[in-house]
Amino acid sequence: MIKQYMVPVYALLVKSGGWVIEPTGAAGEKVVPEEYRLPVAEYLAAQNA
Repeated sequence: MIKQYMVPVYALLVKSGGWVIEPTGAAGEKVVPEEYRLPVAEYLAAQNA
């Protein structure tokens, strides 16, 4: 279940460079939970439009 208030939080973490949307396999990376990846990507895209 997606909590809408967490989408901007995860987006901020991704924008700051501390987290990534998709796992790259790097050791110790922090990844947005799978169920939030699409909503966070859409949120970030809307912010750049």
